[in-house]
Amino acid sequence: MVLFMAIALGLVTFGHAFMAVNMITHAARDGARLAATWPHRGSCGGLTQIGAIQTRVQAEIASAVGGSFNVNVTQNPTPPGGSPCGTAPETPTVQVTVVGCVPWVFPILPTNLGTDCNGQRGFTVSRAVVFHDEGV
Repeated sequence: MVLFMAIALGLVTFGHAFMAVNMITHAARDGARLAATWPHRGSCGGLTQIGAIQTRVQAEIASAVGGSFNVNVTQNPTPPGGSPCGTAPETPTVQVTVVGCVPWVFPILPTNLGTDCNGQRGFTVSRAVVFHDEGV
């Protein structure tokens, strides 16, 4: 019975970890797609209201996964301010990076194998997605 419970808890724990990483990857992808088609643009096609994109990505992650995450939205190359805008020497892209810590469902691993996630043991996830910027 003990062996069965250990295997069952291990399957649930690692299944949850796999699901959490997939949800975070999909949220980053959705955020990058949103940023690539974002209608609110400043001069020369620069992204404005980036906080709204970050909020949407964090809400999508929070709906399925516990933990805290930092979302960073960048545009490369950064459009020049002012006028005239000129042309960028390379294809513009947007990147959404999500970094955070997901707590284990059942912390069955030894303490030295788990990181600290706001007082709980868990694992760190870092995902970055790059899309071509369609709004520039």
